[in-house]
Amino acid sequence: MSTIPWFDEFPGAITICDAEGIILDMNDAAAEVFKDDGGRALIGKNVLDSRPEPARGQLERMLDKQQKNVYTIEKKGRKKLIY
Repeated sequence: MSTIPWFDEFPGAITICDAEGIILDMNDAAAEVFKDDGGRALIGKNVLDSRPEPARGQLERMLDKQQKNVYTIEKKGRKKLIY
């Protein structure tokens, strides 16, 4: 449970990691998205360990250069904003 009041109830998945990729926190929606990978048990683990290529390489560059990657996708008929 986060100390940020709105964090767990936010309707979108939020996963927070440090500059090395260590997962620091995730909200309820993110825990659900990643439940097959361990959900909240991923906290303390490196986000890169569960990413396949080419996503892993992209994320490594983002962490190294402190850059963001923003795009939209559609999955199962739902449009999603990935930030």
